[in-house]
Amino acid sequence: MSKYYTGKDGTLSIAGTTQVKVTNWSLQADLEMLETTTLGDDDRSYTPGIRSYSGSATLLYYEDDTARNDAATQIKRVISTGAPSTSPIAFILALGSKTVTLNAFITSASYGASVGEVVSAQISFQGSGAVTGVAI
Repeated sequence: MSKYYTGKDGTLSIAGTTQVKVTNWSLQADLEMLETTTLGDDDRSYTPGIRSYSGSATLLYYEDDTARNDAATQIKRVISTGAPSTSPIAFILALGSKTVTLNAFITSASYGASVGEVVSAQISFQGSGAVTGVAI
């Protein structure tokens, strides 16, 4: 039986908390290529270099029955009066049972309000180190 994945299958966990009010997330992986062409070569040649990971997510700004607000927790990682965290946090991006786990820093956060719309917060993150788990 074939299976098509949709946004309904997606989840995002940040620092051990599943962000149940996420409208989207994305992850980009890049591999830099190092040129190894030497004088006298007729064609360029390359070897793999350093990998990097970055992404973004949109979180709905809400409070549950315990007055916990997941979007506010993530925004406070960037917008605060104290020094920024020097430790990355664990991200788990999932489509059903297919997951990518990495440690990352939240590098930007923004939110705003519009009449007639649910308030949302956009965050961007930058991976730190290698991906720690891939089950895709």
